[in-house]
Amino acid sequence: MFRFITLTILAYFIFRWLERFFGGTPAPGKKSHRNSKGTSEKRSSVKKDVGEYIEYEEVKEDK
Repeated sequence: MFRFITLTILAYFIFRWLERFFGGTPAPGKKSHRNSKGTSEKRSSVKKDVGEYIEYEEVKEDK
């Protein structure tokens, strides 16, 4: 019974460590290095001309 509890606790800590290592939430008590400014001041990484409609003509090829 003691071995089962020990292995369960060990597995819990290993999975918790792996979750943080591969992009999970940061550990409690550690401050994030993110900017504390509001989201309204964020700039979009998408250019403004993306998604604009471009007119074109279809050209028939002579065979």
